[in-house]
Amino acid sequence: MVSPEERSPLPQFMILVYEREVPDSAGAAPPTVLEAHMRLPRQIAETGARIVAGHAVRPPSTGVSIRDGAVSGGSLVGGAQSLAGCFVVEASDLDHAVWVGRMVPVADGWIEVRPLLGA
Repeated sequence: MVSPEERSPLPQFMILVYEREVPDSAGAAPPTVLEAHMRLPRQIAETGARIVAGHAVRPPSTGVSIRDGAVSGGSLVGGAQSLAGCFVVEASDLDHAVWVGRMVPVADGWIEVRPLLGA
């Protein structure tokens, strides 16, 4: 838990990364995408934003969904693309967060940016 003294005055945003095919490991990602992700923290910092957390996720088939208490294998979300990862970033406003989101590399998917509810 972050103490109030350590909390940034900047609002936080969730940047969701969707891909047509989610790789089983970071090593299975296209090299150009992987290299771009390695440069991303510095590029984002140069805009005045900051990555608070970021994670890639394994393919949907490796997960478990729970709906109305019932457990099933895989994702309940259908479609051609799946959640591949996410970032929490601090940015000055939604426009700034969208600017940051446009920097996030994808192989064959898209980015979604959403404001987080304040604590």
